[in-house]
Amino acid sequence: MQKLKKHLKIYVNRSLNLASIKSIGFDMDHTLVLYNREQFESLAFHETVKKFVANGYPEELLKLKFDPNFVIRGLLVDRERGNLLKVDAHKYVKSAFHGHRKLDKQERYELYNAKSFKADDFLTVDTFFALSETQLFIEIVDTMRRHPGLIKKSFTEIYQDLRQWIDLSHQDGSIKNRVLAEPEKYIDKDKFLVETLVKLIDGGKKLFLLTNSDWTYTNAVMSYILNDVHSDFPHWQDYFEHILVSAGKPNFFTGNNPFYEVMTEKEGLLKMHRGPLVPKKVYHGGNAILFEKLTQQVGDQILYCGDHIYGDIQRSKELFNWRTLLVVQELEDELVRIERLQPEFERIMDAIRQEEELQDEAQALRSEIGTLQRRLHMASSDKQKEQKQASKLKEYQEQLARKETQLEEQHRLIKDLINHRERSIHPVWGELMRTSLERSRFAKQIESYACLYTSRVTNLRNYSFSQKFRSYRDMMPHDL
Repeated sequence: MQKLKKHLKIYVNRSLNLASIKSIGFDMDHTLVLYNREQFESLAFHETVKKFVANGYPEELLKLKFDPNFVIRGLLVDRERGNLLKVDAHKYVKSAFHGHRKLDKQERYELYNAKSFKADDFLTVDTFFALSETQLFIEIVDTMRRHPGLIKKSFTEIYQDLRQWIDLSHQDGSIKNRVLAEPEKYIDKDKFLVETLVKLIDGGKKLFLLTNSDWTYTNAVMSYILNDVHSDFPHWQDYFEHILVSAGKPNFFTGNNPFYEVMTEKEGLLKMHRGPLVPKKVYHGGNAILFEKLTQQVGDQILYCGDHIYGDIQRSKELFNWRTLLVVQELEDELVRIERLQPEFERIMDAIRQEEELQDEAQALRSEIGTLQRRLHMASSDKQKEQKQASKLKEYQEQLARKETQLEEQHRLIKDLINHRERSIHPVWGELMRTSLERSRFAKQIESYACLYTSRVTNLRNYSFSQKFRSYRDMMPHDL
C-alpha cells in the first residue's frame, strides 16, 4: 500500500477499533458539505455589516473589507477589551491584537499573563461560522481605534449587536438564499464523498445525518452534492439510515426535546413523533438519549464526525461516550506547508540543542567562579596561591562574559528562526496547533475531546471499515 501523505491521514488521540462501530453520524455544514470559505464568509460579513448600518451605525462601516487570512480557529475573543488572542495549552497569551494593532509583550503581560484568567470568560473561535463574525468585530474595533468617538458604544455592546444581526442574517435568508441561488459559487463538492459513504455502507456501517440546519436548507444542499451521482443511491436520503435536522446541538446532547417527523411532501410541516425512528424518514429536533433508545445503540458503538469541538465533539463524548472524529479542514493546506518547512524545524531544534550546550558550559563556569570567589574571601597566608586564584577568576569571568554573549546571540537566532517558520505557515498567527513551539489551546482541546481528527471526513476512504486506529504512546518530557 502506498504511504499516505500527511494531509490524507487520520490522526489518533484515543485508540478506536472501527470494527466495533455500528453507526457513523455526520454533521452537515463544513463536514459533509464543504464551503468556499472565502466566498461564504465574505457573504456573511457584508450581509451583517448592512444590518449594522440599517440599525444606526455609521455608514463608514460599509467600506469595511473582509480579510480571509486574518482570523483563524482556536483564537479567543476578549469582548470587553476588543482584543483577539492566541493562547497556548497553559493559558499563556502568546500573541494578541486590538483591532489590527499588535499588542507588545508588556501589554500582554499586564492584561493577561501577570495573573491567571478564565479562558471560558472569553469567546472561543471554534467554528468556521465564527470566522466572519470575529473578523467583523475586529474590523469595527480597529475603526474605533483609528476614529475615536465615531461609535459611542462599548466593545461588549457592539458584540451583542453583532451576535443578534449575524444570527438574523442566517435566519432571514440573507445568507442561505444567496447560497442556494448560486451553490456552485459557495459550495465545494468533495469528489471523494460518494466513494467514502458507499465504502462505509458496504462495510456494514449504518450512516446518519445530525445537523442544526433546517430541512429546507439541508435538502437543497445535500441534493446539490449527492443526488444522481451513484446509480445505487439516486437520492441523497438513500445513503442515510436516519436523518435528523434542526437538532439544536449542543442542546441535542443536553436537553430532552422530542422528535418531530418532517412531512417532506408537505413543505416541511412537523408532526409529533412517537415510537421507533423509521429509516429514511426525516426528523426535527430530538435528543441523544431518545436517539440511542429508539435506535437501540449505546455510546461507544457510535462514531460522530463534525467540525465543531463544543457542539459536535465535546458534549457527545463527555455525556454519551460517543466516539468522535473532528474535521480540521485547515490541516489540509497547513500540513503540506509544515512538511515543506521540516528542514527549518530541524534547524530550530539544532539551534536549541546548541543553546543547551552553551547553557551547560556557562553554568560550569559560574560554578568555578563561585568556588574561586569563596576561596578568595577566606583568609590565606599564601599570597602566591591567592594571586593565581585571582588570575584564574578573571580568566573564567572573561570566558563567562563571552559565553553569555554567545547565548544572547543564540537566543535571538532561535527566536528569528521560529518567527520565520511561523510566518511561513500563517503570516499573523503561525501554526494552528502551536504557539511558538508549545501546543496551542486549540490543540489541547482536540487532544482532550476528539478520538480522531483529520482534514476531511472523506479521508475515511483511505482505511478499512475494520481499521484499528491506535494512538501512539503518550509521551512525557522525560520519555524523549
